[in-house]
Amino acid sequence: MSKPLALLIYILIGFHCFLQNNTYSPILPSPVVYKQTPGKLYLPQGLSIKSSQFSKEALIQFKLLLSTFHSLDTKEAIRPLIRLRELKNVPNGSYSIAISDDIFISYASESALYYAMQSLMQLIQTENDFKYIQNAFVQDYPKFEWRGLHLDVSRHFFSVEEVKRYLDLMAIYKFNKFHWHLTDDQGWRIEIKAFPKLTTIGAWRDSTLLNHYTTTPRSFKKERHGGFYTQEEIKEVVAYAGKRHITVIPEIEMPGHSRAALAAYPEFSCTGIAQGVPGIWGVFEDVYCAKEESLTFLKKVLDEVTELFPGEYIHIGGDEAPKTQWNKCEQCQEVIKVNKLKDAHELQSYFITQIEKYLATKNKRIIGWDEILEGGLSPDATVMSWRGFDGGIEACKKEHYVIMSPGSHCYFDHYQGKTNNEPLAIGGFTSLEKVYQFNPIPKELDAAHANYILGGQANLWTEYISTFKQLEYMAYPRAIALSQTLWCTEKPDYETFYSILSNGHLKQLDLLHVNYSKTSQLANINTKTEKKGLRIELESKDQEEEFKARIQYQNKLEDLDFILKNKQHFIIERTKNETQKIKVSFTSSKTGLNSDLLIENHKALGIPVRYLTQPNQQYNHSPSILTDGQRGSQPWRGHEWIGFDTNIIVFEIELPKKIKIKHVDLSFLKSNGSWIYLPNEIKIENCSKRRNNIFLSQKIDTEIIKVKMGQRSKKLRFQIQTNKLIPIGLPGNGHKPWTFIDEIVIH
Repeated sequence: MSKPLALLIYILIGFHCFLQNNTYSPILPSPVVYKQTPGKLYLPQGLSIKSSQFSKEALIQFKLLLSTFHSLDTKEAIRPLIRLRELKNVPNGSYSIAISDDIFISYASESALYYAMQSLMQLIQTENDFKYIQNAFVQDYPKFEWRGLHLDVSRHFFSVEEVKRYLDLMAIYKFNKFHWHLTDDQGWRIEIKAFPKLTTIGAWRDSTLLNHYTTTPRSFKKERHGGFYTQEEIKEVVAYAGKRHITVIPEIEMPGHSRAALAAYPEFSCTGIAQGVPGIWGVFEDVYCAKEESLTFLKKVLDEVTELFPGEYIHIGGDEAPKTQWNKCEQCQEVIKVNKLKDAHELQSYFITQIEKYLATKNKRIIGWDEILEGGLSPDATVMSWRGFDGGIEACKKEHYVIMSPGSHCYFDHYQGKTNNEPLAIGGFTSLEKVYQFNPIPKELDAAHANYILGGQANLWTEYISTFKQLEYMAYPRAIALSQTLWCTEKPDYETFYSILSNGHLKQLDLLHVNYSKTSQLANINTKTEKKGLRIELESKDQEEEFKARIQYQNKLEDLDFILKNKQHFIIERTKNETQKIKVSFTSSKTGLNSDLLIENHKALGIPVRYLTQPNQQYNHSPSILTDGQRGSQPWRGHEWIGFDTNIIVFEIELPKKIKIKHVDLSFLKSNGSWIYLPNEIKIENCSKRRNNIFLSQKIDTEIIKVKMGQRSKKLRFQIQTNKLIPIGLPGNGHKPWTFIDEIVIH
């Protein structure tokens, strides 16, 4: 039988079995086929094997997994309980497990055998201190070649043992790419023997920002922070990952995010001025100069990097590289002139291309963030699309390989819960369910161009993650949801996934002492517009869960306590007088977990908003968001704000009756580093008068705007105007600004 025909039959059989299968597997990521059969296979303390069927490393890993997860061992036998067979002419990564009187594992490769081992660990159950496996047949193979997790060790440093634990958790859920972000403005983390000052100077900073970047005034923790990995430690981690069938992809940032390197060797900047390693986050204007000396420096760095990492790819960053210094630098302008380049954007393309050509001589390929598309790109470069899906779509259409990693679904430094108990994060909101919805292949791509999608990856930036416990909290269980998207041919619906997760895998994380987030176990608190005010309802995944609810009014002596069942609701009636503060708390009768809402009751509470300009669907989490009594906070959390990417924004609200309005408050978000800017002008039109009065607010420089009216009105129209493009010299310059709005408060 020919190899293509065998492959086709294998896939068709698997797909047919999947359609016939109506029992979901306890394995995550979910296999292509899981079919239960009657009976259970009870396991002895020592599982009999035939060692000669295993490679040396596979046997070591199998024994390690049995010991770690189930305190089981192995013993040698002529007629073993566990039998192995290597498959031919099937997709790499394919395996099957047949469980009846024994355990029969078929596999296509060493990596496939390892994945089968991980699945087998998840199938083993405990009953009255006895270990058993439900009789079943499993058939499986991965959907995507690239199943990645990223770790930034530059903003905060993590030890070799912590990195190994990160890899262990990745291996359980069949991730196969570890993107190791080793250099950035705030720290250089890899030993380069040709340039020792990269680690004696560049690996250390004297202080670190406290609180959030947007907090004013800023304060700093005056304490030396840093560290680096020796080349022997790098080799140790690479080997450790390899035994778990994980490829390590190093990232050496260029031409931007290079302040740590330039602190050590300022001669490779445009100014030559020595500056320390910064303890603050953001984007810095100082980047590598595009002169030949800087490129030679980076090539010598890469000489050592390529020797340490045997994988195919080197990630060279390429993102967030301001052109300010290049535009002023005589040497950079000379490079532009000599090479007949159009501008600084083409200079970046030239810079990246020089590095790419050099790495090609070492049989390495480059990956860069989607900014490397600007100014043109070599056909051999792979694009990692982080600014949404558009960069990846463009790259696929230009026949570049693409790894999808959009901030909307794959940034695990975002908030994941809606309570006030979440640890400080960079901003945004990416829930477990949002991660589960991720599809690396956009519907805009036809089948031919979709073939350029290698897979996907989640990124974990650590500006606000200073401990490994917090790192685990931000990564899990969201990484498990991502594994479903990247592995499963057809993943089950979210409710089924969550049931499998909560009934088995969260207990496994407990067993491993993983400090995972429990926010997904909280009931959803939904707010909806209502005729008399704001409707609040709870929606729990557990249909039998009850909640103790408490409402604390600012101007009442007694609090209101009552029991609320799943999918029941109550109404906060709109105030008849002045605004007032209300605290609403819910405590689960089953988990004891608590959720709070802080509500500002005002004259527009619960009033529907009519959008003449539609918000961007990525940032339109609730129809009641502008009148739900909850002002968006800083740092911004995506679920609290409504976002627009248009230059004119128009919407209306209509009150139940005409009232005298003293003034109207609007809250905006300013987060320039995320391309979120304050608007230029606000007009509020009183539509209840024959001659509509327009109230204007100009020179907007604060996040909360108060517009005086002093008129009776029932219907108001809001028109908000922004810059058409972000001005030169500011983050995101040349792109459309985002406008984020939250509460409309009517006094």
